[in-house]
Amino acid sequence: MLLHDGWPQYLLLRCIILILQFLGPACVAYTAYSISEAWPEWRVPSVFQAWCALESAFFLFFFLFYRRYLQREATHPPPRTKKQRRALFAKVRLEVHDPDKFFSGWFRGAKAEDIGREDVRVFLNWAFWDGQADMYGADQKELDEYIGKVEEMLRTPFKPGRGSAKSLRLTLDPIEMECRTLAWYGLIMLADTVTHFVMKKNGFQYFKTRASSTAVYPLRPAAMVEHANSPAKGMSYWVRPHTSKIQLPILYVHGIGIGLISSTRLLHELDQALNAHGNEKSDGEVGILAIEILQVSSRLTTPMLRREEFLQQLTQILDVNGYKRFVLASHSYGSVPSTHILTNDKLAKRVASTLFIDPVTVLLHMPDVAYNFTVRQPKTTAEWQLWYFASKDPGIAHTLGRHFFWSENVLWRDRIMELVGKGMKMTASLASKDLIVDTQAVGMYLTENIVPDPVLKEDEDGRKQMELQVGKEAYGTAHQWKHRPWRGNGLEVIWWEGLDHAQVYDQASTRARLIEVLVEYSRDR
Repeated sequence: MLLHDGWPQYLLLRCIILILQFLGPACVAYTAYSISEAWPEWRVPSVFQAWCALESAFFLFFFLFYRRYLQREATHPPPRTKKQRRALFAKVRLEVHDPDKFFSGWFRGAKAEDIGREDVRVFLNWAFWDGQADMYGADQKELDEYIGKVEEMLRTPFKPGRGSAKSLRLTLDPIEMECRTLAWYGLIMLADTVTHFVMKKNGFQYFKTRASSTAVYPLRPAAMVEHANSPAKGMSYWVRPHTSKIQLPILYVHGIGIGLISSTRLLHELDQALNAHGNEKSDGEVGILAIEILQVSSRLTTPMLRREEFLQQLTQILDVNGYKRFVLASHSYGSVPSTHILTNDKLAKRVASTLFIDPVTVLLHMPDVAYNFTVRQPKTTAEWQLWYFASKDPGIAHTLGRHFFWSENVLWRDRIMELVGKGMKMTASLASKDLIVDTQAVGMYLTENIVPDPVLKEDEDGRKQMELQVGKEAYGTAHQWKHRPWRGNGLEVIWWEGLDHAQVYDQASTRARLIEVLVEYSRDR
């Protein structure tokens, strides 16, 4: 849940961030001072001194060791074949409107004359080889071929050697993070425990794994005492049993934050709507299954599952729970695992309908999401919240910086239309003020097949932000798609004017609209 802009919220948030940033160093300084004052005598420390000593030890461990540990090289997907790389390059080429703006965007707004041939070689190595190419050996000829094609697209050659421009290479660039404190992780543990009891109260059952109960920090006392084990060794989940033969169950995938804490009201209200008393057509309970992704839940835990591992373990869970066909719903980062499902032919056949809430995988070949999430300097209240509590969180930053492979996570429009053509219903819920995704461009891409261009803009304070812009030829259809009534067929968009990322969860009226979509999809008419 993102905060609304306003001076009280802004000042409060900045104060909280400053306290959390300086708490560790302050505890180190105070502990060193206390030791020097007591030396050489030994005194039993007070509760406050003991807490400061623990915070100091944690801060030094994190600052001296763990931060560098998280910088280790990513475990990359299996290398593509030459044929696969050619196909991917051709696909990207088709999905680019203005090559100059596209490459400038991936080079952080640099001008063409500032980009050298070797800079392009390094960027293409990341984009199509995941940084694993033998750039001056076996893969040199193929790289030179792609560089030549890029020069054809730009209609100008690159200067030899290196330039001053620096490209975005999410899984290879150094991971930037902010140290956390024991006090902060104590609050996370409290929030997790409250969420656990709320989900139990609402009738959900928890299925744990070793990682979700013991191999995680902060500890999860409520999860540790649960007895039910997940059939998948690396994926924990919550479930409401499904017994209906005429309605479809719901699979829900949460986004970045503190696990399911922001989704508990939606899931409870959805359960009530799906299983309302007096429903004459009901032949049993309609189930809901919500998987946990601890790697994007403000925790320190095991690495994110690889795509194939995720699909295999999710299939195990779906089979055990009898989800032969289901409705898929996801929020924000949850669109990444959802994209893995939809781009796997075997699992995609089991998805009857899909609801994307604030999706991040559409137009992912554009640089705006990567730039705004990792490079943009915060200014507004919501941006500061996103910067400190999401993009700079150690666990989340590591997941995005070492386990976010764009070519596995991008959801192309032609794949969407292929699935819709086979009978799948799909809705994208988009917020007009989304500070991560350019939803105007995403909406036009989905509904009108209009490809935008990335543009780096600078405000009066010198702060840069990347946006997506459409060409003048699209102005005639600029707003028509926002006002089309939702009918529950084909590919559709629900547009939320005035809302930011995740704020659709805040009000009962906006949650009710999402629930209406999922209930209709569950009926599978």
